[in-house]
Amino acid sequence: MKKKQNRRFALYVLIILTAVIAVNCKKRQVAEQTGLGRDSISVDTTAKANIHNSKSNSTQAYKDKKDDEESAAANDKNQIADPENQPVRKFEPHSGFVLVRDYIPDVIEDIRYFTTNNFMGEKVNGYQANAAILTRQAAQRLKEAADEFRSMGYVIKIYDAYRPQSAVNHFVKWAQGADQKNKKDYYPTIAKNNLFPRYIARKSGHSKGSTVDMTICDKETKEEVDMGSHFDYFGPPSHTAFTGNYPGGTVNNTHNKNRMMLKRVMERHGFTNYANEWWHYTLNHQPYPNSYFNFQVVDK
Repeated sequence: MKKKQNRRFALYVLIILTAVIAVNCKKRQVAEQTGLGRDSISVDTTAKANIHNSKSNSTQAYKDKKDDEESAAANDKNQIADPENQPVRKFEPHSGFVLVRDYIPDVIEDIRYFTTNNFMGEKVNGYQANAAILTRQAAQRLKEAADEFRSMGYVIKIYDAYRPQSAVNHFVKWAQGADQKNKKDYYPTIAKNNLFPRYIARKSGHSKGSTVDMTICDKETKEEVDMGSHFDYFGPPSHTAFTGNYPGGTVNNTHNKNRMMLKRVMERHGFTNYANEWWHYTLNHQPYPNSYFNFQVVDK
C-alpha cells in the first residue's frame, strides 16, 4: 500500500513539473513573437496586442519602441521640469536628431522663439541659435516635401521645429503672468488668462522632435506666400480651413487655396496638419512618440 502511495505521489510531482515547464516555454515563445526579448517572461497587455500584428510590423514596432526607450532613458533627467532647477544638456549630433539645413540647404530658418518677434515679445528659454532641429526621420521626409515645393517654384521657411521642454515651461509661466504687450497682434479676441491651458499646455508635441511650424516662400524673391493670417495668431483665423474676416485681416479664397496646397504636399510626404494651425505639421509614425526632450537649440 505504501509503495502504491509513493508511486502516486511521484506521478503527481511529474505532472506538475511538466505543466510548469510547458507554461514557461509558452511564455518564452510569446515573448519572442512580441519582441520583448529574452529578459522578459511575463506578457503585458501591449505585448498581447502586438501578437496580432504582422511579423514585419512587429519587428519595426519593436525597433521604434527600443529606440524610443533608449532615448527616453538617456534624457530622463531632462524631461518635464522647471527650467530654473533642471539641468539642460546641449544638442549633440547623434543618430536621433539633425539640423534641417543639412538636409535642405535652401531652407529659410526664421526661428521666432530665438527672437522677440513672437507672441510673448521676448526670447524664449532653450533657444540659443536660429537653427531648426528635427528627428532624422522627420528631416528626411521634409526634404522630400521641400523637393516637391522647389519644383513648384517655392522654398520652405521654418518658424519652429524641435522645442525644448524648458521653452514650454517658459510659455506656461508667461501665460500665468500679467504681460500683454503683444496682445493686439497675436490674441486680440482672447483674454490672456484663457490662453492656458486652452492654447498653451504643459507639454508640446514639438518636444518630441518630429513637428514643424512652417510656410512656403517664392523661390526667387523669398517672399512668403500669403496665408491670410500670420504664424502664432491665436484663434479661428489660424484654423486651416477658415475663411472670413477677423480683427486686422481677412482670409479669402486665395489664402485658403494656398493653405490647402501646403497641406496637400505635406500630406503626400507623410505629415499630418493640426487643423487649428495652418502652419503646424507632425510626422506620421514619429520615432519618439512618448518622449519630451529638453536639450537646447544650438548649432553644431
